[in-house]
Amino acid sequence: MAVNWRTINIDILDPESSANFDITSLTPSLPPISTAEVQSLSSKIKQSLRGGDAEGALRGALENAPYGGDSGAKEVHLATVVEILQSIKQSDMSPMLGRIYSSEGGTEALDVLMKYL
Repeated sequence: MAVNWRTINIDILDPESSANFDITSLTPSLPPISTAEVQSLSSKIKQSLRGGDAEGALRGALENAPYGGDSGAKEVHLATVVEILQSIKQSDMSPMLGRIYSSEGGTEALDVLMKYL
C-alpha cells in the first residue's frame, strides 16, 4: 500500500505547532447561566428602567452580561439592552456614557456595550 506523502499534516508532528495547542485555555471557564436567570435579571433591569433610572438599567445590563449562557439567554439579554438603548434620548446618551466611563469599572462596561453594538 502506497502512502501519499502530500496529504500528511506534518504540523501535527511538531510539538511547538499551533495544531497541538489546547484552545480551551483561551476562553475562561464561566459558570452556565440559565435563560430563567437572565429573564429574572431582565425583569429587574426593566423595572429600574420604568422607574426612570436609565443609567442604572444600562449599567446593570452591561455588568451582568450572560457570557456563560446559552443562545436563548443571550437573545433575551440582547433584547433588554436594545430596549434600554432605545429608551434613552439622544441628548442624554453622551453625558450618560461619560459618567459611566469615568466611574469604577466604566471602561469594561463600555467594552461590553461595544460588543452589543
